[in-house]
This record gives sequence, C-alpha cells and structure tokens, in this order.
Amino acid sequence: MAQINVAIGIVRHQGRLLICRRRPQDSLGGYWEFPGGKIEPGESPEACVVREIREEVGLEVRLTHELSPIDYAYAERVVRIHPFLCERVAGDARPLEADDLRWVLPAELAGYRFPPANDGLIRDLMTHGVLS
Repeated sequence: MAQINVAIGIVRHQGRLLICRRRPQDSLGGYWEFPGGKIEPGESPEACVVREIREEVGLEVRLTHELSPIDYAYAERVVRIHPFLCERVAGDARPLEADDLRWVLPAELAGYRFPPANDGLIRDLMTHGVLS
C-alpha cells in the first residue's frame, strides 16, 4: 500500500485556529482540516507547509513548533502527517483551495468533522495544552 506524506499547519492567530473545509469533490469532501498538503519530491515538510498554506489560504506563516508525525492507514492508502504549530505573520485568510474556512477556538474543534487520521491530534490540541 502506498504511503502519502503530508504536512499540515495548525495556524494560530489571536487565540484561534484556522480550519478549512474540503471541497465536495475532493477526497473526504466536506470534512474540516488544518491547511496543508502533499510533500513534493525533494521538498522538506517545513517548506511544504509554508507553501501549502500560502496556496490554500493566502497566508504567510512562521513555524513555531514541530509535533510528532502521525501515521494512519485508510483502506486505500497510508498517510504520514507532519503537523506544525504556526503563527500568522501576513495576509488575510481566504478559501483559495477550500470550500470554506473558519478561525475557531481550540475548544470548538470537537464540533467539526475532521478526517479520522486527525482524531488523536484534535484530542491532544484540546486537552494537553499544546497550544499554550
């Protein structure tokens, strides 16, 4: 089974986190996620997350902390997610490659449907003070 490497950014701004809703035609359409995407050949996870956030939502970010990678096996593929805490440094978030986006409080994350690979990350963000 093929492995896909993805980098995501947990973008913080004024106590809120940026989440994006996948377009209906995309894999897991309608689910919410942190912005990010596939790591290109020869690209570092750090460079990928900065590029993807710029392309998807039009923000410039600064990486502040790398979290542990997450491995998750879906029926058709294995995903390795490289999550990073980030801070917004410039730009206004716009849904350039998403159906919608929102700035939410960490406690509100449980009210959104995220892909199953994110379950542990969401739980950690809400309960272990990773965001402080």
